[in-house]
Amino acid sequence: MPKITLQNMETKETKTFQVGYGANLRKTVLFHEGDVYKGLNKFLNCRGMGMCGKCLVEVEPMENSGPRSIIEDLHKIPGNQRLGCRAKVVGDVLVRAAIKD
Repeated sequence: MPKITLQNMETKETKTFQVGYGANLRKTVLFHEGDVYKGLNKFLNCRGMGMCGKCLVEVEPMENSGPRSIIEDLHKIPGNQRLGCRAKVVGDVLVRAAIKD
């Protein structure tokens, strides 16, 4: 089972938990009571539809977060970042969350 190490850049908290192969990153982090959003974006977001771009996270290594989606290309997301709602966990990853207002 893949392992997620979540570092919240706003609160400086670190959590580690195991997930099922292919799990949605945003849903999994929220299920384990972690945060992918910063500030008021916890309440003002598109609820995982990929439209707002507020669940932006940095993922290492990128190859363990599945293929990029067309929505990430439309948002012009840099190569080292993903939208949490579009990323699938296929291996152990380090995720830096709450990086964008």
